[in-house]
Amino acid sequence: MFLTARGAEGNIKFVIHPLLLPLVTSLSVIPFALAQSDVNPVNADAILKEIETIEQKQKQTLASAKNSTLSRLQTAASSGAAAAGFYTDAVEEVQFQGQKGKAEAFTDWKKQNGDLLRSKPMQTALMLHLRYAVLAVQRKGIEKPETLMPASEKYLSDLIAADDVFKDKPPQQALDLLTKPLGQSIMAQWLRLGDWLPDDKDFELTPGNVTGILNKNIRPFLREAKSPNLIQTWDLQMQIEADRITTGRSDHRADEFNTVTRPRLIFQRAKDMATIGQPNRAVSEIIVLVRTYPEHPDFRSWVAEVKNMVKPAASAPAPAETSPQ
Repeated sequence: MFLTARGAEGNIKFVIHPLLLPLVTSLSVIPFALAQSDVNPVNADAILKEIETIEQKQKQTLASAKNSTLSRLQTAASSGAAAAGFYTDAVEEVQFQGQKGKAEAFTDWKKQNGDLLRSKPMQTALMLHLRYAVLAVQRKGIEKPETLMPASEKYLSDLIAADDVFKDKPPQQALDLLTKPLGQSIMAQWLRLGDWLPDDKDFELTPGNVTGILNKNIRPFLREAKSPNLIQTWDLQMQIEADRITTGRSDHRADEFNTVTRPRLIFQRAKDMATIGQPNRAVSEIIVLVRTYPEHPDFRSWVAEVKNMVKPAASAPAPAETSPQ
């Protein structure tokens, strides 16, 4: 656009090429022209009505997409074979997408992993993973999350029952499906589940995390309802952890559980006893802990809790005396 030339005094000057002068002139005028006038007044009512219509359509579109995703997950979780087929499709679309010689490479992968995909541990892990993904997608944005608690309890029961399937050195791929967050699985990547998953603060996102499922998906609603079933969840957790340690046959882990972990769980159970209206029973439980485990790392917090629970309520201040008139 600019040409350079030296002036009489040897200074460099910038000169606009004659052919570009009309364009430069028109561009320089545009901002001023736009600033001089506005368009006709908008129809506010019409715009707001249109926006409302667009928002409603967006909600319907999102609801339809969510239902479609749920349907696919539920169908895939219906059987071991269906789950394995769904996983295979996800691998093809994610792992081999855009790869040179995709068809041949994917065929080789299926041959190498045929036994894995037909194995009971892998199919069980896949079905549990997909069932839990259904729960997670249902949880996102739900108005009454407590309505999902029965489904969470049923899932947890089936997860615990599946322990026998995984006790004899299960394949790592099966363990990963239960020990890693839902969003990290190749199936979640395929379905782009990220936007459909709830916040980790409100919902446990790891399908095999029994403690997390109890703490986030089940106990909060039992506390709110002051249900006696809340206490049973702690007994269940202690039983599960004890059984898993016994299966692992580790004397060190067993000793740590009995002297450190189990007392901690008993303390949490006692606090929930007070929550549901059994404060005397709660104090009795904690006193037993204080007497039995004086060297426990949480000893001071136990003592503080007992003191706080048994101290008398602050009496109301006496009314101020009034001087006689």
